[in-house]
Amino acid sequence: MKNSAVLSCIAVGILMLGGCAAKKPPLEDISNAKIALLKAKDADAKRLSPKTFALAQEQFQQSKISMDNKAYEEARQAAQKAYITAKLAEKKAQNAKAQMEVDKLSSEVKTLQKEFMTIKE
Repeated sequence: MKNSAVLSCIAVGILMLGGCAAKKPPLEDISNAKIALLKAKDADAKRLSPKTFALAQEQFQQSKISMDNKAYEEARQAAQKAYITAKLAEKKAQNAKAQMEVDKLSSEVKTLQKEFMTIKE
């Protein structure tokens, strides 16, 4: 009888510890999302990919609200979404910059071709 009571107490303790671990604040996820947002901002995503960047910011804000409400699973999910969306915004901004550079070079090539044709005549 004593052994089963002890085992029951141990089982309850293990379950309680497991429950606490699941309710741990997702500080790493939030930190990663914040860093991704800063990198996106540095890539000028606010200007070059405004909708995606704004969505990442909204998702990040939601993660902070969920943290304040101690809804850690919701906070983790929102932070992970913010991270992915911020990375997408950063890549879109980088792509837009590359496309602008290609357009600029293409324009310069056309100008040089016109000048060459003028010289040739």
